[in-house]
Amino acid sequence: MPKSDYSEITPVDLRNPFRNPTEEPDYSPDYREIAPELTMPGSRLPLFPEPTERKRIRRFFNMSFLTLMFGFVVTMSIYTGLHMLSTMVLKQIDLRRLGELPGNYMMIADRYIDDSAIGSGITLIAFLCGNLIAFSVGCRLTNVQPRTMFRLRELSFVRTGIYVLIGLWLQMLTGLLCERLLPLLKRAGFRIASPGYELTGSRSRIMLLIVYCCLIAPVTEELLLRGVVLKNLSRVSQRFGIFMSAFLFAVMHENLSQFLFTFPLGILLGYITVRHNSLTPAIITHMAVNLFAVLYSYAEHEMQRSFFRTADLSYTLLLLLLGSASFVYLILTERLPDKTPHQSARGMRLAAGCPLLWAFLCMHAAAVVYSII
Repeated sequence: MPKSDYSEITPVDLRNPFRNPTEEPDYSPDYREIAPELTMPGSRLPLFPEPTERKRIRRFFNMSFLTLMFGFVVTMSIYTGLHMLSTMVLKQIDLRRLGELPGNYMMIADRYIDDSAIGSGITLIAFLCGNLIAFSVGCRLTNVQPRTMFRLRELSFVRTGIYVLIGLWLQMLTGLLCERLLPLLKRAGFRIASPGYELTGSRSRIMLLIVYCCLIAPVTEELLLRGVVLKNLSRVSQRFGIFMSAFLFAVMHENLSQFLFTFPLGILLGYITVRHNSLTPAIITHMAVNLFAVLYSYAEHEMQRSFFRTADLSYTLLLLLLGSASFVYLILTERLPDKTPHQSARGMRLAAGCPLLWAFLCMHAAAVVYSII
């Protein structure tokens, strides 16, 4: 199509104002929240947004980034507060029992809390409350109704199984990549933060970690990332929303190995959310991936080494076959939304000018540096 033919367009569907046939028609919010003048007869959208439209687009983008930053701050505040409270209570108990405490008592208490069920419980409560509060605030700031995130359509058990297999396949491939890449980076002098939680310690600690990893984290992260953030970033382009929310999701994990996995996983989760107009398939897939990571860690610690290696090899070969077949089937039968020239002018170009995006990136970069130091 020559450029002159799309320099201005007249919206027909205000949930698809850019007339993009590759987008899911029911997913994106009404564009009149950004351009209320479209209610007037004969209104048209220029190729490049006018200052007022640009300002409103950036507002929704900034509110999305602010929601993630707010969630991080609330979570860390709750975590720090509960950790300090637990330390104070533990100190008073030990003072009554022992009468006198060693000079390095605070360091000993911190280590005890982190390695016990207390630390797992603090993490669970902090992330649950922080993410849910941020989700609620994000919905209010951007006028998104939570019920619009669960209007499920066209999801079968077979399709769900395909999504889960692809998620596990991505997990396996990036795991194999990291096994070779990270040692090279460490030998080159780079200090790499270590991800994840070890399933060791008391039964109560292990159970709390399982609940956190397999239930709390998948559900609340999907509400926040594929709920508030994806919905708002998709106001101008579903393709931009999918890729940008996946990038933010990966950055939030604050280490290289999880970034390499969560970015492609985030693209998958974003696509199936848009495709089915619901968070349900993304939550199921996310829970399945985290559950397997937990089971794998548990098996690695509990199984005999020779038996674990045999089981691991069998699983890898089976998943290579089933996961590759599922991925090929998906790319042959589905496609990510494309973007029109109008959407390109309203996506990353405007997001790059949002100060809260750079504040979000700096905040997590600082957290990475702190964890390494």
